[in-house]
Amino acid sequence: MTGLRKMLSPLNTVVLTQFLSAFADNLNFFLIVGMVKRQGVENPDGTVAYIQIAFLCAYIVLAPIVGALADKKAKSHILLLGNLLKATGIGLLLLGLPPALCYLFVGIGAVVYSPGKYGILTELTSSEKELLSANAKVEGSTILAILLGTVSGGFLAQSSDLPAILTCLGIYLLSLLMTLIIPARAGNASLRYGRESLQFLRDTAVLFRNPRSRFSLIGTGAFWLTAAVLRIALIAWLPLNLGITDTDEQSMIIGVTALGVVASAFVTPRWVPAGKLHRGFYYGLLMVTTVMIATFTYELWITVTLLFFTGLFGGIFVIPLNTMLQEEGKSLIGSGKTIAIQNFTENALTVTGLFVYLTLSEMNVSVNGSVVGIGIVLLLFIAFLATQLGKVRSSDSVQTTGSEQ
Repeated sequence: MTGLRKMLSPLNTVVLTQFLSAFADNLNFFLIVGMVKRQGVENPDGTVAYIQIAFLCAYIVLAPIVGALADKKAKSHILLLGNLLKATGIGLLLLGLPPALCYLFVGIGAVVYSPGKYGILTELTSSEKELLSANAKVEGSTILAILLGTVSGGFLAQSSDLPAILTCLGIYLLSLLMTLIIPARAGNASLRYGRESLQFLRDTAVLFRNPRSRFSLIGTGAFWLTAAVLRIALIAWLPLNLGITDTDEQSMIIGVTALGVVASAFVTPRWVPAGKLHRGFYYGLLMVTTVMIATFTYELWITVTLLFFTGLFGGIFVIPLNTMLQEEGKSLIGSGKTIAIQNFTENALTVTGLFVYLTLSEMNVSVNGSVVGIGIVLLLFIAFLATQLGKVRSSDSVQTTGSEQ
C-alpha cells in the first residue's frame, strides 16, 4: 500500500497523466495524417502542414486567456479541462466532421492543458534541483509518450480509422481520470480575465527584459520550431533519400529522435546540474550540427544514429531552459502566465518556421535544401543566445550563491 501511495505521489501522478495525454496527442497526429492521405487530396504533405499550423495557432490566439485561467483555478482542474477538450475533438471524428476542425479542438485542449502541466511543477517542488528533476521526468515521459504514440499511430493509421479513434479517446479519458488524484490547490481567485488579457503584452515584456527568462524563451522557441519542421519534413524526406514510404516505418524512424530525448531526461541533471543551467546552450550547438549532417545522409543506420543524437542533445538543451523559465517566471508574473507566454513564443516561431518551410517547398526548393534552410535559422538563434550567455552565466552564479545562503 505504501509503495502504491509513493508511486501515485502528486508529482508522479502529474508525470503519468502527462504521459497518457501526450501519447494520445501523438497517436492522433498520425491518425489525422492517415485520414488525409486516404482522402486522396492533391498535396497531402502540404495539407498536413496546414493542419499542424491550425493546431499551433490555437496556442497563439488563446495564450492571453489560458495563462490567467491556469493561475486563477486549481491547476489539476486545468489538466482535467484540457483532457476533456482533447477527448471532445477526437470524439467529433466519430461524427464525420473534417479532421482539420477536430484537430483544432484538440489544439484548444492542448493550449488549456499546457500551463497547468508545467505550472503545477513549481507548486510540487521547493528548490531548483527538485524543479530540474521534475522537468526531466515530465520531459522524458512526454517524449517517451511521443515515441510510443508515434509508433502506435503509424501502425493504427495504416488500416482503419475507427480503432485509432477509439484508442485515442479511451487514453484521453484515462488521463482525465488520473487528474482527479492530483491535489487541487487553490489559485489566485482575484485574477480577472479581461484585465490579465490586456496585461499579456506587458507580462511578455517583463519576461524578455529578464536575462534568464529571455534566454529560455528564445532557446525553447528555436528548439520547438526545429522539432515541428523536422517532423513534417521527414515525412517527405524519408521516401526521397531512403526510399521509405510506409507510414509505420516512417513513424518508427521519426520516433528515434524521441528516444534520444528520453535518454536526455536521465543524464541532464548530471550533465547540466542546478546552478549551471546555462550549460544547456552547448548542447543546442551540438543539436544544430547533427540536424545539418543528417540532411546529407543516404544510409539508414547513419540517419537513425544522427536522429537519436539530435533528440539527446535537444533534450539536454531544452530541459534546463524550461527549469530556468519556470523559476524566474513564477516570481515575476506567475507560473501559469509564464507558460502561456512560453507557448505563445514557441508556437509563433514554429508557425513562422512551418510557413518558411512551405514557402521553400512551393518555390520547388528540394526537401534537403528546405531542411538546411531551417537549420540555418536555428543556427542564427543559437548565435544570438551566444551573445546572451555571459549575462545568464552571471545570473546562474547569483542564483547559486543565493540558494546556499
